[in-house]
Amino acid sequence: MPPQDEQPQPGASGPCLHRPYVGVYFECCSVYTRVYRRPNQPEYICRCPRCLRTARIRVGPEGTDARFFRAE
Repeated sequence: MPPQDEQPQPGASGPCLHRPYVGVYFECCSVYTRVYRRPNQPEYICRCPRCLRTARIRVGPEGTDARFFRAE
């Protein structure tokens, strides 16, 4: 049996792998979004869903354990 994080989801064509994400609140338009990152990318890149303002959150060993951020 595959590990818990690789259990196939109904309707999925392959195994469901855990994808890292953070939550970002865009103050410009008062909206929240969840941002996913590919494991080989060194940063999260996201856009406000309304005005398309870009925010970048770098990943590194000296970083934070925070999972939610505000983009001003």
